[in-house]
Amino acid sequence: MDDLLLELFPDALLNHLPWQDDTFFTVPYKNNYIHIPLSSISTRERKLITELITPGTSYLTQPENRWAHFLFKDSTHFPTDYDSVQLLQVSMKFTNSVTFDRTLWLEAFKSSIHFIVDGFFISDKDAVLVVYNPSKLQLKEEIESILTVLNDDFGIQSSLYLGQIWPVNERLPHLFLEEQEVFNDTRSQTQYDQITTLSQAALSHYSFEATSKSPILASIKETILAIPGGADLVFSMWQNLGNVSQAAASLYVHRNTLQYRIERFMEIVDLNLKDMDDLLLSYLALHSRFGS
Repeated sequence: MDDLLLELFPDALLNHLPWQDDTFFTVPYKNNYIHIPLSSISTRERKLITELITPGTSYLTQPENRWAHFLFKDSTHFPTDYDSVQLLQVSMKFTNSVTFDRTLWLEAFKSSIHFIVDGFFISDKDAVLVVYNPSKLQLKEEIESILTVLNDDFGIQSSLYLGQIWPVNERLPHLFLEEQEVFNDTRSQTQYDQITTLSQAALSHYSFEATSKSPILASIKETILAIPGGADLVFSMWQNLGNVSQAAASLYVHRNTLQYRIERFMEIVDLNLKDMDDLLLSYLALHSRFGS
């Protein structure tokens, strides 16, 4: 579909900006955006493309927020009131038909966590929050607890990516662009945490080229997925660094039960999940996208 758009509209622009200007129609394209001149596309075509690519999503037309302008429009003039920031990306799904108030949601998040100093929406379902955390405190648990409350209050489901702490300079838009790519890639995978960080997503994201070309990993993945609970077993062992007792607790099973499953896994897959090299290979295999 995406390649067809570029073929059908050769005068379209392709870049990382979610906005261009009011003379363009914009839709996501992989980890970037396609901007089609309004003069070359009909209203009917615009509606059809939007529903095919991102059903129910509306993209905002211009970056009124100063951080949005800096990150997407002008990387040379950056805010000077903070020397470093983290960028928190939020993607939402609506669980009821009540109209969602973006401004109220932003204000609720900012008032709940004083580390959040600003925020803006890229679309009606995707937001970016600017986090000022000079003491480099671990904010994941605090943000996650507030998110759970706000999800209930606003009738939404959210997934988040908490970025690294970066200096505020001309490089930040480029770093944010890559974090967007990591988050977009992460959302296509099975996730066990509401909030994702770079360290959690890095192995899968940066190994994509290798895993997407490997029939070996694809075969191992197929074998693991054929085992009832096989993927959960691998992910739990990975998240607990191969510790059987902790993995058993996270899966709510007895240690002896998990030990039996590990032995059974080894018989079928020929990989020992208590060996970190075998565990890594199993984890990589589950993230493989051979043929996709």
